[in-house]
Amino acid sequence: MAAGLVAGPAQAKPPLEAFGDMPEIRAVELSPDGQRVAYILREGDIDILVVHDFTTNTGKGLGRVNEIRARNVQFVGNDHVVLIASKDTRTFGYSGRFEFSAALAFNLKTGRTTQLLRNTEGIHPAQSGLGRIVGIDPAGQYVLMPAYMKAASETSLDLLRVPLESGRGLKVVGARGSTATIDWVVDSAGQAVARSDFNERSGVHQIRTRTDGGDWRVVYEEKSPLPAIGLIGMAADGKSLIVVDARESEFMSLYSMSLTTGEISPPLMQRTDAEVAGVVTGPNRVVYGVRYSGMFPSYEMFDPAIDAAINGVQNSLATSAVYLDSWSDDWSKMLFFVEGGQNAERYLVYDRKTNVLTRISSARPKITEADVGEVVVIEYKARDGLKIPGLLTWPAGVPEAERKNLPLVVMPHGGPEAYDAVGFDWMAQFLANEGYAVLQPNFRGSGGFGELFAKAGYGEWGRKMQDDITDGAAALARMGWADPARTCIVGWSYGGYAALAGGALTPDTYKCVASVAGVSNLRDMLNDARARYGPRSRSFIYWQFLIGDVDKDRDAIDAVSPARLAERFKAPILLIHGDADTTVPIKQSNIMDEALRKAKKTVRYVRIDGDDHGLLENESRRLVLTELAKFLKEHIGQ
Repeated sequence: MAAGLVAGPAQAKPPLEAFGDMPEIRAVELSPDGQRVAYILREGDIDILVVHDFTTNTGKGLGRVNEIRARNVQFVGNDHVVLIASKDTRTFGYSGRFEFSAALAFNLKTGRTTQLLRNTEGIHPAQSGLGRIVGIDPAGQYVLMPAYMKAASETSLDLLRVPLESGRGLKVVGARGSTATIDWVVDSAGQAVARSDFNERSGVHQIRTRTDGGDWRVVYEEKSPLPAIGLIGMAADGKSLIVVDARESEFMSLYSMSLTTGEISPPLMQRTDAEVAGVVTGPNRVVYGVRYSGMFPSYEMFDPAIDAAINGVQNSLATSAVYLDSWSDDWSKMLFFVEGGQNAERYLVYDRKTNVLTRISSARPKITEADVGEVVVIEYKARDGLKIPGLLTWPAGVPEAERKNLPLVVMPHGGPEAYDAVGFDWMAQFLANEGYAVLQPNFRGSGGFGELFAKAGYGEWGRKMQDDITDGAAALARMGWADPARTCIVGWSYGGYAALAGGALTPDTYKCVASVAGVSNLRDMLNDARARYGPRSRSFIYWQFLIGDVDKDRDAIDAVSPARLAERFKAPILLIHGDADTTVPIKQSNIMDEALRKAKKTVRYVRIDGDDHGLLENESRRLVLTELAKFLKEHIGQ
């Protein structure tokens, strides 16, 4: 096993709420002129939208936003701030609950607030994505937003022009989509120049561009179960589109596509050891560069000077994960989000003219350097020889010489096509402060390590993906770091499934099992996805790729569904779920609880009222950590 040092050891133990509460500030955004930042401030259980002026060093609250789930903040010009928020809801004629998103525009000069797209005629009532902005007016007077519009017997994704003062959507001439439209791209002037269509019935993906005469032509077409190429935005010169694809490598790379012919260039940005995990784009989706995957983020920018500036900031904070968050229009100032190392999450502004990096705020001021558990990047071999990368967080305050035979919490991530990287994981750090070592394995099927690694997990839920997790616990025991008699598994979402699968499929490995918002019955989940999204939908097809054909592979799917294997559990189980979860419905935990009780197993089930999949309320997260701390202490605590 190879390991690399990431942060220093800790000494103190902060209160539970220091980890469980939402960060005191989040979603920080730098204004186009670089003179202000907007952010969401959490005070107790109340979210407040705030703008801070650097020139006067004063902040101003724009309003409480705690009745909705505040998600993100965006400047439109220097005088408007748009808040993206969502709310769990129901609507007439639509079966089930869904997360409805919306955008609220705050005028910094007048103090007026306007909900965008409100009272716009023809919008489909059950759509959830009304908070998406794909372009802005260069003068900052309106935004461009896609919305599903009713037309006769069908619904199309059209592009609407939305003035910030009225909020009423206006149809953009020549920008009507179809039932297959999934995305729009605009140019720097805010004009629609491209759209992406995917016909779920035929499996045909098309990219269309606009001719000088205003007509739409198909420049790219491919038939596949899911879109193989991702439309990102525009090149800075406005002469070509920017797309991501893995056509010449197992790693997702960046390409340009001709607006007139659809011809795809050789790779613009590509690495042989990492994939494009994010694209740096401006408000009108002009592409400036990319962020690559890895245990630490890395960037490649088209402008060498900007590239050098970002690398310089990252080098100065070498033990932390440094993310470019936003920037001024002239790139003279850049805002960075920094986590990991010997600090919790924090925000810094870099002034390129003065070469000064200024820390503007800590998101978790109650957590000091001494409170942060040491994290190491590790790698171990699975039983079939595949190398599995991961993270190990040591118990806070335990000297290196004493890191032997420790109680271990195995914590697989959600997704599953995501990955754990260096950062400040609030749950892992809480557990480290409770005295546990925490293993976060990036099992096969995780994203970020190439297409082959991700696809190696297809059809392997509860099988090789689960073996990778089990093998990680065994590797730490062989090294003498972890005590196999004091090992528990804890997970959220897919990680919750993996925790339950660990308890059912390897019942002698773990002394306790905790699932937060986890899946328990795979066939039931697939059938729900088919009923909700349709048998030809991208969502349902994707889940079948990952898990299996719900009809043809019925027995194989049931064989790795924890709710159907309740008799096999030996360890006690903790289930936690929010009843407003629209990602993994609480039904999944209800099924698991019922099966375990019927099998006369030891189970505690905590239902959280009114919170969603992420459990964003402070009270919810405090409850999660309280229950988890008590559960682990009882079964593997010292």
